[in-house]
Amino acid sequence: MFFTFKTVNKFCEILVKKVIVLSVFLLLSTIVLYPYTYRTQAFSGNIHTLQVLREGERYGTPVVDLQSGQAISISFDETGYISSNFHYKIIHCNSNWEQSSLSSMEYLDGFDGNSITNYDYSINTTVNYIHYQLSLPNEDVQFKVSGNYAVIIAKDNDFENGVVACACFTIVEPMARINATISGNTMKEINGKYQQLQIDIDIDQLKSVNPMHDFMLIVKQNGREDNQVTLTSPSSILSNKISYSNLQELIFEGGNQYRTIDFSSRYTYGSGIDRIRYEDGEYHVYLEPAQTRADKRETYNIDAHGDYAINYQDGEESDLEADYMWVHFYLPLEKPFLSGSMNIMGRFTGNIIGEESKMEYDFTRKYYYKSYFLKQGGYNYIYVFLPKGGSQATQIPIEGSFWQSSNQYEIYLYYKPLGSRYERLVGYNIVKN
Repeated sequence: MFFTFKTVNKFCEILVKKVIVLSVFLLLSTIVLYPYTYRTQAFSGNIHTLQVLREGERYGTPVVDLQSGQAISISFDETGYISSNFHYKIIHCNSNWEQSSLSSMEYLDGFDGNSITNYDYSINTTVNYIHYQLSLPNEDVQFKVSGNYAVIIAKDNDFENGVVACACFTIVEPMARINATISGNTMKEINGKYQQLQIDIDIDQLKSVNPMHDFMLIVKQNGREDNQVTLTSPSSILSNKISYSNLQELIFEGGNQYRTIDFSSRYTYGSGIDRIRYEDGEYHVYLEPAQTRADKRETYNIDAHGDYAINYQDGEESDLEADYMWVHFYLPLEKPFLSGSMNIMGRFTGNIIGEESKMEYDFTRKYYYKSYFLKQGGYNYIYVFLPKGGSQATQIPIEGSFWQSSNQYEIYLYYKPLGSRYERLVGYNIVKN
């Protein structure tokens, strides 16, 4: 067969188009197979104290009512002298914190992104920083649906190479009433190391035709992700009520009260702190060596369930006057754990197990250690052990575990009936013992 130049050129054009289509298909397949999970975290070494809160609150879980008019406040500090040009984009997520199938027009009324223009410079601090703050919703954007949201923050509007942080929060449309109880009488033992939840939910307003499959329940203990529980169906259904009872999945370690440090003042610091020193142009907070509490239940600590609050005792504007200090943690042990890793758990470490939480062992001084660059305030934390190959940490080796310990359980109910394109968050409640 004789091919002309025109025929060959046309053949090449068709081949290129097929390669492009195949490449796009493979890319989309990769996105489906390996979805990205969003969580609140900073990606730049210059970004610190990334907080996502209900506006007006100093700490707590960032969950607001869709119709309440209450706003979410996202704030962070960038160390340095010169302000940056930050922009943000809003992404709607499913219950697993992966991007949902909704377009921005379906979940937002207004712009899905804009610049962050609210910022101020630190005042009389040894570490210079610029404090940025963003409120959502605002005059540029309103939320139309409930669910999980991730806000991506990028420098100079460069969302390919300039992303510096991700801030996550949740919006609920309260259509289901959640009731829960915590008991030391568990399926494992009675009044021992564990706590068990019993959850009953009134779903009358939702008129679900298939309640066994329409709902997903997520339970978090003190905001932790490693022992989070996800239940895809209730244990029983009775009329307009679904229940989650007598389930092994709803048994949690009681743990111990969280440890607390408070360095909101350089001069009158709280218990647990050995000394604060100014060294080489920065402040250093040296904590007292931690004692194991495996056989001792704490009853007096101020327990914020792993949270923290920025505070500067000697001024009026903590967000701008609080200084940054290096905080040094020490956990003496004669021998390291060879069967796993020791970690510090709290909201300031992201409440996850990873490089941010993992401690190192000093074989000469015989202790675990870890240092963090933290803004002045009060912080809750605990020591947890993660076995090799495991995904869930335990408090038992260092902190112990007691059924009487105070814990906070956050309960999320998602609703996705047949034909729905996204998961609505129709119920949220916090229960404490």
